[in-house]
Amino acid sequence: MSEYVEDALDLATIATDLDHAEGVCWDPDRGCLWAGGEAGQIYSITPDGNVEVTHQIEGATLLGVALDAAGVLYACDVGHHTVWRLDHRGAPTRYGPAIDYPNYAAFGPDGTLYVSDSGSFLEPTGSIVAISPDASSRRLDLPAVQYANGLSVYAGHLYYVASSLPGVWRVDLNGGAPELVVRLSRCVPDGLAFDVEGNLYVSCYQPNQVWRLRASGELELLIDDWTGEFVLSPTNVAFYGDRLDRLALVSLCGHSLSSVDVGVRGAPVIRPTIKE
Repeated sequence: MSEYVEDALDLATIATDLDHAEGVCWDPDRGCLWAGGEAGQIYSITPDGNVEVTHQIEGATLLGVALDAAGVLYACDVGHHTVWRLDHRGAPTRYGPAIDYPNYAAFGPDGTLYVSDSGSFLEPTGSIVAISPDASSRRLDLPAVQYANGLSVYAGHLYYVASSLPGVWRVDLNGGAPELVVRLSRCVPDGLAFDVEGNLYVSCYQPNQVWRLRASGELELLIDDWTGEFVLSPTNVAFYGDRLDRLALVSLCGHSLSSVDVGVRGAPVIRPTIKE
């Protein structure tokens, strides 16, 4: 494990006054980032800092968000125990089954939407729900997850955070036994992202950290803000911009959306075509 990366990461604040946003994703077609709020807000945020609330879902608490190829937004809502589908033409509609604690969503190449159902933080009761393009669903045949959280689909595998392990697992999309990718210590991992070199970024709700697991297996501590003044509880992360050359960080415990330059471009997130 290396020491904290001392190189300047060009930390910038994109937007403020967000309502405890946890999830974030990049929309290359509209040129904006999407995020959800604690009171059901759907935020559209441009890289230059323009913030618009496009929807307000009464009684919702929105966490992870994902996009399909048509730009339809899928938002995890623990208030209504559901995933909302927003096509930007009308009111949100429910997508898939009721889920006790839908935390994060990520698409596979076949259009399956994987959703983490967190379970208890104190004992392993978490799971992952797979919602097919026809909206039918199943739970993946996995051992109970120690608080299922952030997800990422990369190179034929579903990567998933076990926050109270703490660590990250992966499972082949074609089935098989899960594999422990990395075990961390004294932190609460939350979000995941990959860059074009196959490096995995793990953002931590506590204690204000972002880790990079290189494809070689080397683990680096990129951000370690013990003050919480600059990077506060970075929950989910997403590469954004025309070149995917900056990493966006949202803060469940704060009100801002920040970004850093990690020196590597991000890998494009899978956005499949979903037939209506």
